[in-house]
Amino acid sequence: MSYENVLEHLLQRHRAFWAMEEVETPLLSVGRYSPLEDRRPFQLANGSPVQEGNRLLPELVDAQRLVEHTGKPSITVNGDFIRGSAPYDLCWTEAVAGCPIVWWTGQVWTESFWDNLDNVEQLCVTPDNLWLKKLLEITHLLVEQAKQRYPVCQPLLRGPIDLASAVLGDEQICWSVMDKPERFKQLLEVCTDIFVDVAKFCEAISPSFKGGYCIYGIWAPGTVVRMQGDNAVLLSPRLYQDFLVPCDECICDQFDYPLIHTHSGFIEMIADALLGNRKLRAIQVSLDYPAGPSITDLLPTLQKINAGKSLIITGGLMKDELNLLLETLSPRGLCLQVGIHD
Repeated sequence: MSYENVLEHLLQRHRAFWAMEEVETPLLSVGRYSPLEDRRPFQLANGSPVQEGNRLLPELVDAQRLVEHTGKPSITVNGDFIRGSAPYDLCWTEAVAGCPIVWWTGQVWTESFWDNLDNVEQLCVTPDNLWLKKLLEITHLLVEQAKQRYPVCQPLLRGPIDLASAVLGDEQICWSVMDKPERFKQLLEVCTDIFVDVAKFCEAISPSFKGGYCIYGIWAPGTVVRMQGDNAVLLSPRLYQDFLVPCDECICDQFDYPLIHTHSGFIEMIADALLGNRKLRAIQVSLDYPAGPSITDLLPTLQKINAGKSLIITGGLMKDELNLLLETLSPRGLCLQVGIHD
């Protein structure tokens, strides 16, 4: 079978995933679990490797060096998935918003820079934002490198609650929810706008691939966005409904195939709120090994999601846990990208 025929067959499988059509097998990738495999420091603009504790500024990051560090896929089709490229994770939404970003333990982290909600109106994205310009420069180089041979995907963009937490800090988030709820909602609205603006700026210079876009190696026949809300773990289910569901719905309105990244440690708390969002097309669950709940404990929530929306499960598990998922979950609208623990 020719490459074009293989690719077209795969696109049909991906269409079926989003449409939750009846299929015989899920989208599946099984490998060895190695979460810390690539923590190589990249080279700064002066050619020296980034060091522990380095505070990064746009002028210290060389777009070409970072693209070369990221590399490019050797093949486009890898089993059930399409391999693409994406900008290196430099905490883009946080950096654009003004958070200091620092290299620690093999990756970039953020530092909060506010201690109250007095300056909400100052947060915004403008085309001359230096971190945004750096992100778009990197995206443009990736597009030139790809030459339509493989997709260029959305960078990792952290969602409104994560951005708010980066700006204020976790402790201030908890106090603000209770002491200044309306002001905190304004902050979340601004953070939602920043998320959408950054995603749209990237989308505008990223050409479609076969008429669509890719995320998690899954092609969608339209625009796609990966939302995120890791810091939703700070909120109760009721507070998630009150504060974050409006943010989720606003983002979903802007894209054809929105999905949200979650973790097994708190998906049970927010699953009902996510399933109630009619425009959300898929839910991705990262398995928090070894701290999260067991697959057995998580299974009722996964089954509930599996019945209502497309479900992507990623992370590490044991072989018998993988077999349990395959035996219990419907292949309809299901994607498993997992690693087996030694």
